[in-house]
Amino acid sequence: MNCFFKICSVALLFANVISAQEIPTTQNQSVNLQLEKPSVNQTKKLGLLLPFNLNRVQNDTVNSVVNRLKKDKFLNMTLDFYSGALMAIDSAKQLGIKVDVSIFDSEETKSNSNVTKLIADHHLENYNAIIGPFYQSNVEKTAELLSANQVAVISPLSKEIGKSYPNLFQTITSPSLLRSAIFDFMRSKNGNVIAVVDKKKVSVKKYIQDTQKDVRLVNLTEMGALIPESLSSKLQKDRINYVVLETESTVLIKATLKLLLSKLKDCAIQLVILEPNETLETDEIEFSDLIKLKLLYPSMTRENNSLEATVFEKNYKLKNKVTPNTFATRGFDVTFDALKRLSQASSFLESASNQVTEQVESRFDYFKNETGGYANKGLYILYYDTDMTVKEAK
Repeated sequence: MNCFFKICSVALLFANVISAQEIPTTQNQSVNLQLEKPSVNQTKKLGLLLPFNLNRVQNDTVNSVVNRLKKDKFLNMTLDFYSGALMAIDSAKQLGIKVDVSIFDSEETKSNSNVTKLIADHHLENYNAIIGPFYQSNVEKTAELLSANQVAVISPLSKEIGKSYPNLFQTITSPSLLRSAIFDFMRSKNGNVIAVVDKKKVSVKKYIQDTQKDVRLVNLTEMGALIPESLSSKLQKDRINYVVLETESTVLIKATLKLLLSKLKDCAIQLVILEPNETLETDEIEFSDLIKLKLLYPSMTRENNSLEATVFEKNYKLKNKVTPNTFATRGFDVTFDALKRLSQASSFLESASNQVTEQVESRFDYFKNETGGYANKGLYILYYDTDMTVKEAK
């Protein structure tokens, strides 16, 4: 969200004294959704608990709103998420989705929030779903307090894994699911999976040895340098060779890439990483090399060039005078997914059990985890294609 519009948003929040801003959607005649319509007089209610922390902004005699926006990353993130959520609410209105939406200031820090008071004052136990708060401990508290009423509580941003409740939905796909998914993908292609793992990556090596026993580990020298023969001898000519590279060492990366590129004329090879690696983005690593090796990786989000995604970006930019960032898109995706599920006759919990949805960047594919809550296994296996774009691997 553009800084000017953020200032306006904060001013509006103050003007509305937004401990509860209600934004009801309206029913149109045409509904262009492949979803079940709700029964007559069955308007659902969605609440958003967002950490505007207006009490702190209001009481800040030292910093003006402008100065606070310059240095308060958490407030900026909240306002970006909020701007995306508003876009989702507007899109729902245009599609004729009838859901009453209320937005509350959760006034939260990592260890505290006002959710208990919000629930009591605004009878959130009568809502069908709640998005937020942001911090894991606060979203768990909300789920605990609303568990008896079976109100779905959706954690929009937290990557932490804490207590589980039968009504708690973690939207962030866990790193463990991403890791296992990429290995499952490589096996589905009958790949010969090889791993070059830095000596410093002890936990990664242990994970592979314990859970991916068919993966062949490449030997390194005592100083952690690549032993070329150890890698070369493991390549096979009759299968696709997936080489998992786990290191931040520029020297080890360059040595591995050089060897793999020299073998491309004899073997089918694809480079793989298990998580984002900033070293690969430095000037010392040739991007063209990653393209030639069709770098493959798991991701919770995708690059979407569809018509729907283009329209979202265009409309967001028109309204906010800036391209949507990660948090704005996340706000749209999480909120629109909830609105689509609540537009049905079934409950959010029932919808989450049997329906997969896909929004601008994210896929929402919920499953009940071992501890009784819900986790999201929505993810993408992506690769760098030779036309210099990122595509989903099939």
